[in-house]
Parts: sequence; structure tokens; C-alpha cells
Amino acid sequence: MLTAPAYQLRPSPHVVVVGNEKGGSGKTTIAMHVAVALLKAGQRVATIDLDGRQRTLTHYVESRRGWARRSQVDLELPTHFCIARAERPMVAENEAAECSEFQRAVAAAQDRHDFVVIGTPPHDSYLMRLAHSITDTLVTR
Repeated sequence: MLTAPAYQLRPSPHVVVVGNEKGGSGKTTIAMHVAVALLKAGQRVATIDLDGRQRTLTHYVESRRGWARRSQVDLELPTHFCIARAERPMVAENEAAECSEFQRAVAAAQDRHDFVVIGTPPHDSYLMRLAHSITDTLVTR
């Protein structure tokens, strides 16, 4: 006899990665527009900035948060994570540290979000390849 489970498993959030190795192509702007559109549609959204050097997606989110606070407007905001660039002497140590931080961010978004929008750096990197490996939707520009 088949019975329904006592609990419902929550599906993993849909992962959208915006990537391209060219700088200045609009990746971050697209990532922010996708995140805001999803928020306005009532979705629970997390964003992850993988460009620990420029932190452009982080600046977008912080600017939106600051403007909303100053203007006393209740704007939709994603839960945001920025993966810091590891600066250890060994490449393997950097990759391990960045991978660990990335995994923590993805795990934190796992249960409470419908979408995770990931902005990537304008160059090939371990983190960019890692993000591409978990994507459900890839937006390239």
C-alpha cells in the first residue's frame, strides 16, 4: 500500500548563472535585472557575487538597499552573498577556500529561496566553472 510521505521535500532553487569572460558586457546589470524581476514576481531570490575583486553585483544590491532606506521605500531585496577572493600563496588553497565559501552560500540559499542568481567575474576562474557546473539556466552575453 502506498502512502504519502509525512513531509514534503522542498525542491532545490533554480540556479541562474550570468557569465561571460568579457568585462563590460553587461553581465552584472542583467543579473540584477533578472533578480529584481523574479522578486517582483513574488519569488524568493538569493544572489551570489563571484567577482570578489570588483564586487559589482554586491554594490548594486547595497545601492538598492541604501536607496530604499534613504527614500523610506519598501523595495524587494535578494538575500545576497559575496564570495571573497582568496589570497593565499598556493592556488589549491585558494580554490579550496573559495569552494568552501561558495558551498556555504549555496547551502544557505537552498531551503529558503526559489531562485539563486549568480554573477560571475570577467575571466575564467575556478569559481566561474564551479557555478557553471550547477546552473539550471545559463545567460551569456
